[in-house]
Amino acid sequence: MNEWIQIPNGALAQVARYSSQIVSQYKDNAMIEALPSIMSKEEVVQALSSYPHFDKEERYADSHYRFHMIQQLLGYFQVMPLHIDLENRISRLIRQGYVNRNPIQPNYASQMVQGYADIQRGQIHQNIQTSSSGLTIVGVSGMGKSTAINRILSMMPQNISHSEYNGVQLSAYEVVFLRLECPPDGSIRGLINNFFVELDQLLGTNYMDRFGKNTKLSAASLMPIVSQIARSCNLGILVVDEVQNLSVANSGGAEKMLSFFVTLSNSIGLPTILIGTPTAQALFSNFRIARRGSGQGDVAWLPMKKEEPSWRLFIEGIWDYQWVRNPTELTTELNDAIYEASCGITDIAVKIFMFSQIRAITSGTETITPQIIKGVVKDSLKLVEPMLNALRSGNLNGIAKFGDINIAPINGFIAAEQSKLNLGNMLQTFQKTQKEQQVHAERLKQDAVVRLTLLGVPEKEAKHNVSKILSEMPHVQSVQEVVQVAYKFHLGLIEDKQTTSETRPQIEDERDLRKLVKAGKENGLTAYQVLKDAGYIASDFSIDAGSEIG
Repeated sequence: MNEWIQIPNGALAQVARYSSQIVSQYKDNAMIEALPSIMSKEEVVQALSSYPHFDKEERYADSHYRFHMIQQLLGYFQVMPLHIDLENRISRLIRQGYVNRNPIQPNYASQMVQGYADIQRGQIHQNIQTSSSGLTIVGVSGMGKSTAINRILSMMPQNISHSEYNGVQLSAYEVVFLRLECPPDGSIRGLINNFFVELDQLLGTNYMDRFGKNTKLSAASLMPIVSQIARSCNLGILVVDEVQNLSVANSGGAEKMLSFFVTLSNSIGLPTILIGTPTAQALFSNFRIARRGSGQGDVAWLPMKKEEPSWRLFIEGIWDYQWVRNPTELTTELNDAIYEASCGITDIAVKIFMFSQIRAITSGTETITPQIIKGVVKDSLKLVEPMLNALRSGNLNGIAKFGDINIAPINGFIAAEQSKLNLGNMLQTFQKTQKEQQVHAERLKQDAVVRLTLLGVPEKEAKHNVSKILSEMPHVQSVQEVVQVAYKFHLGLIEDKQTTSETRPQIEDERDLRKLVKAGKENGLTAYQVLKDAGYIASDFSIDAGSEIG
């Protein structure tokens, strides 16, 4: 079981645990023996794969829950043959880089002394015999280059703490990998400052304050310092992403930066991985730089072709994760629609699949169709359509002029679709309420008319008075109130001009009740029946809750 220690002001470091090596070149080297074992293909697949939780019963959850479930697809990672190959190359790069940097060998101390001398001279000495090399990865944005590299690196501890090796005191940290992003301006100073910041966070050092903020130190004078720091922390591999930013560097800046990476490799045997979009391809034309970058071979990370097994593996794997209530099989038509929309770019394909499920839910169809896929493509891929057209044409030079792929963010798409769903629900609720109010008003009107006719009011007059009361006196809501007011109109107890008043009619005194009873008797009704029909007596004889029978 791995043990970890907390570095003061820094991150956690794994306590070194050494394992014997099968490769003879790696034996008796603390830096290599502290690394995880070399993995088989099966172990790589198991370690790299990431599949979201899925239960078919979740398809019957309410839409707002399923929106959350669908977002799990952002963490979906299907291992491809290229990923296995990359893991193998990176594993070799790191170990080969440590071969000539063995801390128990005499030349290790001499290298440290040489590093301090380089700082004094302001120039890096480059006569070390090195077995390190590099790797360049150039590919279209959205293919998952950075994600794959990060997942591969995450299978190893980033920082290892050494205290004793085979009975020999060894007080050292081993930073297995360091990942930097090339600054947007492509400046060497910016990249070096990123280097200082990252190490300060890992090791609790203050390199940024000591060197990065020192305006008296030029970028050139900082290079020997960076070299010595990388040597002292036993840096295993340096990964530099977004290398295409070097194309915007000042005159000669790109060549100086790339030469710096070669110098690090030559001086301390530090392997480097450079990652960029097709824009960066022209940066490696220089043979000297290309030679170092091709130590483990270049990787051209191109979009998948529809007929390739990799695309089929990818699309069939992700298609199982459907949270719509009517899932569909992956037909040729659906496969063609997804591929045509994404051009084989995994990031776009995943998001279109997510968007299509969300649109299927909000539209009420609850199934993914080619029409829904085309609809979300039309709404979400407008900004990247020129790049996708270049991909469809196969013109890599045309592709190189485009930057990162930016399609509609998932949160923004969900918010837009949610607003449509909320609006639809609101309209349905409003329509339902209106219908219920109409039914209630019609029943109230009919009930009031029936009661008035029982009191001897002609049906035509009763309908007229009830309609007038309901339209001009909205505060009158109950059938009893409507009957009372309408019957008073019939008896002439309320003048017609009062119907336009917004005030509630005054409660009549005993003389009004007597007139009601008198008028009822003239129509052959008892006093009880008159008062009941007029709403002064409850329709049914009942005992209120809480009352008692004496």
